Amino acid sequence: MKAIIVPGLTDLNKGDQALVWESWRLIKDTALYEKIFILSDYDCPLVNEQSKRMGFDFIKSILKHPRRNKQHSHNYIKESLFDVLRMTSNAIFDFISMSLLLLVCNNLKIVKFLFPGNIYESIVLLKNIDTFYVKGGGFIHAYGEKKAPYLIWYFLFYVRLAYKLKKQIIVLPNSFGPFEGFGVKKQIKNVLDKVDFIYAREHESANSLGCLLNKPIKVRSDLGFFLKSADNNKAIEILNRYQLTQNDKIIGLTVRPWRFPGSQNSSELYQNYVNTIQSFIEHVVKLNFKVVLCNQSLGLGAHEDDRNSIKDILRKQYDKNSVIWLNEDLSCDLLKAIYSNFYLFVGTRFHSVIFAITSFVPSIAIGYGGNKANGIMSDYHLDKYMISINNINDQRLIEAFNELLKNYNYIKKTLCLNYEKITVDRVVMIEEIKKIIKSKNETFPSNHNS
Repeated sequence: MKAIIVPGLTDLNKGDQALVWESWRLIKDTALYEKIFILSDYDCPLVNEQSKRMGFDFIKSILKHPRRNKQHSHNYIKESLFDVLRMTSNAIFDFISMSLLLLVCNNLKIVKFLFPGNIYESIVLLKNIDTFYVKGGGFIHAYGEKKAPYLIWYFLFYVRLAYKLKKQIIVLPNSFGPFEGFGVKKQIKNVLDKVDFIYAREHESANSLGCLLNKPIKVRSDLGFFLKSADNNKAIEILNRYQLTQNDKIIGLTVRPWRFPGSQNSSELYQNYVNTIQSFIEHVVKLNFKVVLCNQSLGLGAHEDDRNSIKDILRKQYDKNSVIWLNEDLSCDLLKAIYSNFYLFVGTRFHSVIFAITSFVPSIAIGYGGNKANGIMSDYHLDKYMISINNINDQRLIEAFNELLKNYNYIKKTLCLNYEKITVDRVVMIEEIKKIIKSKNETFPSNHNS
């Protein structure tokens, strides 16, 4: 049998990279498949370069992001009218052309006649796939914005395609919700009702999706929890290049541009976020901590490039020996090894927090974008160390930091105990998937290699 992991991978986002790599490893450990493919996301060689070096096999993506080609680097908080119009025209074209593809995807002659060669080649390969695995992450969420109906259609495209091709579909541990916007709930229900099995990665999402689909959703750990660190000697070598040693008390920090979807004052909310981080840095430097800002995501798109927010924060002048920007494009496993050398961690990118807490580094999460941060931190009894990006301020962040320092040893013990439970979760999930696939093969043997 053959499997593919969808939607597309970008190595520039290290959380996304970890989820795909761990999805691949999980599927491989089921011993059900002779070949496992990953869907590439873009044609840009940088996007999948690290994964290609790992030897993964790729199939080219079919549906492009409406933000493709150009985005002005300064429009990372509020998009220009030009960008909005360009994305709208791309989205309309994609919706029409890809809806047609869904209608004719089982007739290769028509696909070859109507669509470019790269799409035809991908459909030929996908027809020989047995199981589509939707990688973990923040899969489905909408905030009632005007583009919500298209966003949900975009998120669900490969699930629709798999269903049309009569393939098995398993959704690996994801976050779901909120589901706000015109037709959003209807789309989700119509599509996800047809999926063979769905995992949520925390109970808040399981309850949210379960209510919508009127069925229980099983909860298993986010696959990022299973990522193994790279060699720590390589991490120490990189830290030493930045004049950092293992004797330093380092607070790791990740930030990101965020557009505060659904709000009318995104620029003001973003500036409040930046100001809060700046004040926090000043506070901890006075306590003789060193602060290291890390690139958890470098794109694609200016609003996904953490370097833009780091530059905003570093507009304030700090002592260069106390506040360091670790400006590197590192693989997810090496980044996790770096984080394991920190004393504390404050992360906006939630997979940076997962990398830290699975290295037993006490952490504060700044939550954004759906249920993931609140849900996962609550499930691991760390919810008092989660602050929403929408209402963050100096007092809340410093109070959480003080609480973390006060309970430092207890939290490290808690993280160790939690990790023991998490490792069992992976073994259980492998056995569950084997049972699901074997059951489907016995029930519908004609669906494979259709």
